[in-house]
Amino acid sequence: MNEHIVKRTKSFKTLGLKSKARFDFRPFLDLDFKTTIEKEFIFCITTANSTAKSGLIFQKKIEKISLDELMNQDLGKLLKESKVRFHKRKAMYIKEFLKNIDKFYEALEQHDPRPYLLRFKGIGPKEASHFLRNIGRFEYAIIDRHIIRFLESRFNIKVKTSPNYRQYLSLEKLFSKVSRKHGLEPGVYDLVIWYKATGKVLK
Repeated sequence: MNEHIVKRTKSFKTLGLKSKARFDFRPFLDLDFKTTIEKEFIFCITTANSTAKSGLIFQKKIEKISLDELMNQDLGKLLKESKVRFHKRKAMYIKEFLKNIDKFYEALEQHDPRPYLLRFKGIGPKEASHFLRNIGRFEYAIIDRHIIRFLESRFNIKVKTSPNYRQYLSLEKLFSKVSRKHGLEPGVYDLVIWYKATGKVLK
């Protein structure tokens, strides 16, 4: 398997086990930083209808800002500077999350945290799965546009751009079936598809 994918999966596992980890995105982006499990959830809020690159730039900006300080920061400005789309709305989502962080940890104690994570504004099935994959829960798949195109080609089907939760689970089941045939967990195979489609390993 690609060395960059192996490296990224190790960082994901570390983040899930220790609640903090360092990520180095070189040679794809001249960017590296340390992050926490809470800031990883915030990153996943930023990527909805935006780009991973913008979310990563924002995550770098908040690297040395504590969560308490983050509540009082001009989040909208930081998001806008990072070119995260819908920065005003996402600033509100992040502040709401920070006010209810106890519920976040309660959700993580569940066997499948996704139905509980969906209660946070700005988080849909894709973002919840994205977050869980990024903390080493590789049994979850991120059904984004790259994976949708892959599934449409593989199974000769037409998929909605934004599937609801029930449809998402059905697509995840299809993707998991393919990933297992390649001897990989869905969250890892997702990185393989992303690398083939973009030539990059981000997260």
